[in-house]
Amino acid sequence: MDSQTDTALQLQIGVLEALLQLLHQEGRCLQSGIMTELEPIAAEKERLYQTISALESQRCTQPSTVTRMGLQAQRRALLEKIVQHNQQNGQIIGALERFSQGAWQILFGTNDPLYTDGGTTQNTTQRHLIGSA
Repeated sequence: MDSQTDTALQLQIGVLEALLQLLHQEGRCLQSGIMTELEPIAAEKERLYQTISALESQRCTQPSTVTRMGLQAQRRALLEKIVQHNQQNGQIIGALERFSQGAWQILFGTNDPLYTDGGTTQNTTQRHLIGSA
């Protein structure tokens, strides 16, 4: 039983490492603007999440051995890195979304436009030209 648990942990660690590499790849795509590669990355992330979930449900709750404790520490470290990279990628996506929404409002207007026809902001206390800081 111990070897099955250790094997499940080792398999899960391998899948977590693949997920971490995929998140690095996703981050590079987001930073470089290569959005066409994001769809296959998202599909692969979903597949890896399902695999991790299946491996986790297979993992037994046997008492920890020294080997298993080492594997669990490695797994925990990978999970922390994955969470960190996923948050960073989410922040980039959020920034891109805000930029796109702002550009859409500037270019196509809204019911409450951000800028006047003269290119200044609507708020008179902080008037500035488009693109100026």
